[in-house]
Amino acid sequence: MKSAALALEMHNITKTFPGVLALDDVSFGCARGEVHALCGENGAGKSTLIKILGGAYQPDAGTIRIDGRDVAFSHPVAARKAGISIIHQELSLLPFRTVAENIFLGIEPTRYGALDRRRMRVESERLLRRLGSSITPEALAGDLSIAQQQIVEIAKAFAIEARILVMDEPTAALDRADASRLLDLVRRLSSEGVSIVYISHRMPEIQAVADRVTVLKDGRAVMTAPLAEAPTSRLIHAMVGRDLAEFYPPRSSRPPGAEALVIRAASSRHLRGVDLAVRAGEIVGVAGLEGSGKNDLARAISGDEPFETGTMEVDGRTVVARSPRAAIGAGLGRLSDDRKREGLLMQQSLRDNAALTLRAFAGLLRSPTAEPMSSAATDRRLKQLDVRAASFEQEVRLLSGGNQQRVIIARWLARDLEVLIFSEPTRGIDVAAKAAIYRIMRDLADRGRAILMISSDLPEIVGVSDRIIVMREGAVAGELPGGASEEDVMALAVEQGQSPHALLQ
Repeated sequence: MKSAALALEMHNITKTFPGVLALDDVSFGCARGEVHALCGENGAGKSTLIKILGGAYQPDAGTIRIDGRDVAFSHPVAARKAGISIIHQELSLLPFRTVAENIFLGIEPTRYGALDRRRMRVESERLLRRLGSSITPEALAGDLSIAQQQIVEIAKAFAIEARILVMDEPTAALDRADASRLLDLVRRLSSEGVSIVYISHRMPEIQAVADRVTVLKDGRAVMTAPLAEAPTSRLIHAMVGRDLAEFYPPRSSRPPGAEALVIRAASSRHLRGVDLAVRAGEIVGVAGLEGSGKNDLARAISGDEPFETGTMEVDGRTVVARSPRAAIGAGLGRLSDDRKREGLLMQQSLRDNAALTLRAFAGLLRSPTAEPMSSAATDRRLKQLDVRAASFEQEVRLLSGGNQQRVIIARWLARDLEVLIFSEPTRGIDVAAKAAIYRIMRDLADRGRAILMISSDLPEIVGVSDRIIVMREGAVAGELPGGASEEDVMALAVEQGQSPHALLQ
């Protein structure tokens, strides 16, 4: 801990909802200038604790102290006035208003009774420069990248002179370069005395920025420790109740089957001369730096951005996948790396989402073993994958990330496809949900599916894959056996002069 003086103290917080004990005697604190990570599975109580801190909920029992003074927040506005700002995973900027208007939303300065736009612009520029950003105050928020929107959200926090900053999965929608810059900013803000509560499922980020870590499980604080005493293995055990060695399912002892997917000398705008094969019953991981071509490979195979030259075969048949529809008809399914924008209809029920490929592609030739297009069959698949929801008629946007990913897998199971491409399969989901997705992938491979897993999570690549393909500059840089070390993967992925840290999530 960087300072003994606690900016935030939450003592013995208890919160009950009808039939649910959400928080059970939880205590949590954050020192001035400290980054205190808050971890736990979805449903562990993190969101409830933060909503109590932010004034959205009131605790049934317990006390909150800010800078040594007892406080009680009946409304989020009261929490903001006390110097607490919460940046949620789902950003809340108004897209058709300027950056300056968003920064000062609700606290607009006035001069002689009129809106003081000049002051808004000048103060917004000062706040953005403090954060090392060149964003112009006159820019529309909707025109900014996700990373830039995160910066504006942080500027909003400092417009109210926030001393305690809560960041909920701040890098979930960022690429590696933007995530690295944000982590640098977190370190700088903490060095300036800002207290930061950092919520994340990403273990490398926690190891990179946190001073202390608290783990919640089933509404209780089961661990609080300095970072030096909290290696990833201990954190995972605290969150899910098993050791890291049990996190990844064992590889199959049976040899893989025939080649299910073969790509020869394939090139496109972003790819050059790609050769690879995936056999029935195996998981082939694809690793590489940002811009290496690994995600372009997934889009090319699935017909989203097709190969321009070369050949592709599925189960020995030459396939020309010029569109996602053609790829699906040929027996290829892809779980997108952006499930919210590309993978799901967020306002539709999870049942409708799980049946989407059957209904949208009903005219395509299906395997004779594919499931029937019925609600009963869809519900059975959802139960088989342990999708947890109040009802299968519930809107899919209300589910956790892990359950959303299971819904997409259920969709592809319905088509009984030979080859499944998992792009960033565990991005933005908690540790327990990750383990469940890994078990599902291994079960699919054991049942004869060919799995191509594209991932930016290096431990995931090493822990799950039967073979590892490493890409660099749009081409295959090399192949490694399952169980290869992270150093071996990085040696292939990184050109001389590049930073190996770029591969880490």
